[in-house]
Amino acid sequence: MRANIKIKYRDIEEICYYDDVEKGVICDDYEGEIEVNPEDVTFYRFDLEEIVDDYLDDIIDILLKNHRDALLKKLGLTSS
Repeated sequence: MRANIKIKYRDIEEICYYDDVEKGVICDDYEGEIEVNPEDVTFYRFDLEEIVDDYLDDIIDILLKNHRDALLKKLGLTSS
């Protein structure tokens, strides 16, 4: 999943430091809350596959309840 977010520069300064051994910047986990609008989120295929794996029974129930005719048509079957 990808979402563009903004973190205050000061917050980054507090959790990051330069490491002389690694010759780079190392940051601890960001613990702040970030608000993201659902329309700003992009799901990758592997995200969707994981969601389907976790919620397959619920998804099937929703499809059968709300989208039965379209589902049967896609499967090459006819609704009764």
